[in-house]
Amino acid sequence: MIPQTPVALAVLIAAVAVPHLKSTVRAQEDWPEHRGPGGDYHLTTSTDYPTAWSVSSEQNIRWRAPLPETGQSGIAISGDKLFLTCFRKLTTEDISSKGTWVSETRGYCLAADSGKILWSCDLPGQRPNQVNGTFTDSTTPTPVTDGKHVWFVNAGGFIACHTMDGRRVWAKEFQVRTKHSAKQFQPFLHGGNLYYAMMRDPEDPQRRTQTATDYDKNSKVGWPWMYVRYFDSLTGEATGLMPEGISVHSKGAIGSLNGDKVLLHAKGGSHSPPEKPYGIGLSRLGEGHECIWERPGLSFEGTHFIDSKHAYCFDRKDFFVLDLATGKTIKKINVKGAGTIIAFDQAKRRYQQPASAAKLPSRHLLTHRTNIGVGRYHFFMGGIAGILGRIDLETAEINYLQVPIQVVVENGTKKLLWNEFEAGDDTGSGFTVEGDKRRLSHGFGHISAATPIVVNNRIYFSTVLGTVYVIDATAQHFDEHSIIAVNDLGLPGKTWSLSPFTAANGNLYQRTSREIICIGNGN
Repeated sequence: MIPQTPVALAVLIAAVAVPHLKSTVRAQEDWPEHRGPGGDYHLTTSTDYPTAWSVSSEQNIRWRAPLPETGQSGIAISGDKLFLTCFRKLTTEDISSKGTWVSETRGYCLAADSGKILWSCDLPGQRPNQVNGTFTDSTTPTPVTDGKHVWFVNAGGFIACHTMDGRRVWAKEFQVRTKHSAKQFQPFLHGGNLYYAMMRDPEDPQRRTQTATDYDKNSKVGWPWMYVRYFDSLTGEATGLMPEGISVHSKGAIGSLNGDKVLLHAKGGSHSPPEKPYGIGLSRLGEGHECIWERPGLSFEGTHFIDSKHAYCFDRKDFFVLDLATGKTIKKINVKGAGTIIAFDQAKRRYQQPASAAKLPSRHLLTHRTNIGVGRYHFFMGGIAGILGRIDLETAEINYLQVPIQVVVENGTKKLLWNEFEAGDDTGSGFTVEGDKRRLSHGFGHISAATPIVVNNRIYFSTVLGTVYVIDATAQHFDEHSIIAVNDLGLPGKTWSLSPFTAANGNLYQRTSREIICIGNGN
């Protein structure tokens, strides 16, 4: 029996206000790249991290600092330094008939205790991408650091390595495959190499000929393939590639198998990516980079996850659990039209009893790249506004929970909005971006939202509106009591973010199109 609450709204607001004890001892904790310290978006530590805050009312906010321009990279952290990427200053000359499209970005190093800019560098790029793009833009790649160097990637076609004090060690351009470039794959370090997804070089005899017209995103055969390529991290020299190819839709998931680092990667997705056969595969990282297995014939959209024993993937209507060593299906769980939902009754201001989710009106199973595994459960943002989902891997049970879409603070009182919302993507420079209106939606559905992170079994889901859901991943029942807090990253209509959270040294860090925010307990 799922426990009920008479006034769920009061429960949520009360959850936001619950204080948390500070840890008396904090170990040094870094977040060196997009996927976190373990490569799986998880952090488990004795350090206490905040779950409740409000940027609008300055609750539990250690500091806020304006950013020079908009961007959507994550934040890499090493010691007392933060690293992120923004666009160079935007001007009206960047606006064309198709919107605001820019290739040039800048890498930034900031002080972790204040957000003060310590140094910055130019990342020129070659191919313009849509600014504040619904799925990606030139600033999407999160920097990577090993504590001695930092690597910045401009998805428009530029990589640079710097020392921690800002000296450039090397830089190189790379060619971008027009509309379909590998802007979802996030760079990472392993074995002295920097990994990223891109085409073979133009002079490479094995590169497939391009016959598609520029920016044609639907050509079935006319584009060169994308590959996971790797470069000597200290020289930039190209050292190899994984020959299986990778789709632009695949973010890549890192794990371990028999003591070796492995990469789960996919081919396929919408708009007919050229890499074949469609499906998912696992490759070993390191000498040889051998392909361990491939599973062709499945239409994976690249939303996948990995743990010590299994690989997890969504197809068009199902969720697959695969044996990590062999790729064989351990379990196939139907998601489309299945499960139950606990909805919120706005008239009665309370959650309803569980009901069938068979008629949940969703074209998409989930919001792209929002799935994350925690123990026996797999979580995701649903394909329609205000719906979170959970899959029980043991029982194959599918549960959905309605959550508010936006948080409004009025006269010090927090108000939760369940249907209506106000969107806006004001930039750090005050420039008004033009283009794809989908960027001004609620952040669920056909959009690539930020991948959630997990800190001490608490999931942090973040939407484009700056609404953040903190969920107890260990709750027995996926109901309103599993919602720890619903928080905001700023004022409605003034807050926009497609960036993932970063956790380090007891603080959470997040950035919007206007500013960078440090969230901590007891402020």
